[in-house]
Amino acid sequence: MELKIGDAYKCPEGHKAKIVWISEDKKAIAVRCPQKHLSKVVKVADYTKPTLQHRNYPRKERKIYVENMVFLIIIKNM
Repeated sequence: MELKIGDAYKCPEGHKAKIVWISEDKKAIAVRCPQKHLSKVVKVADYTKPTLQHRNYPRKERKIYVENMVFLIIIKNM
């Protein structure tokens, strides 16, 4: 299977992505997916609840999503 930059390829979550980089030895590729992917989970202050001691606010988690994430994929030859 010959891969070229710009070809369609599936990202690790199954979305349609585009190849943006191919290694010289053709064993790794990078694909850019236009869908939203979970990047990280951060803890932020929850101002809707009453404060704790020393003006500390309770924490809640907020998910950060990123579009156009690039994944590095190792190609396994069988």
